[in-house]
Amino acid sequence: MSCCRFVFVVPLLLAATVSAWSKDWPLQIKVLSAESRQFQDPPLVPRDCEWRDLSAYCYSSSPETYVENKMAVETPDGKHLEIACTVYNQWSHCANLPVNRTFQARMTKHGLEIRYLDQHGKMRKQLYEILGKQSGKETP
Repeated sequence: MSCCRFVFVVPLLLAATVSAWSKDWPLQIKVLSAESRQFQDPPLVPRDCEWRDLSAYCYSSSPETYVENKMAVETPDGKHLEIACTVYNQWSHCANLPVNRTFQARMTKHGLEIRYLDQHGKMRKQLYEILGKQSGKETP
């Protein structure tokens, strides 16, 4: 009898979890376009460096190559946002999302946080900086 309770409880827990996630992620955004570009910049200064420390560890003279991913997305109210994130190292999860797909998102004080499945099926959250806003409907 306890196995039957388990079979009914698990789907209810999953449904409750999905319902709670949708409340935390109120926006459904659609990706309209995506592009990437590479650029070179000085390397990021490690967090344990002070402004007085001029060592090679803290200030390397060789520029690093970064990748900036830009996307145009549409919010449910028809507004278009231009968002971007930058890949700083091999562990970065910053990625362009597939065009014409819809994702769950939420606005934060630092930008737009989007939840998506990566190529391995793992749920990821990525914060994208908002570069610009446009209304979705143009007036002549």
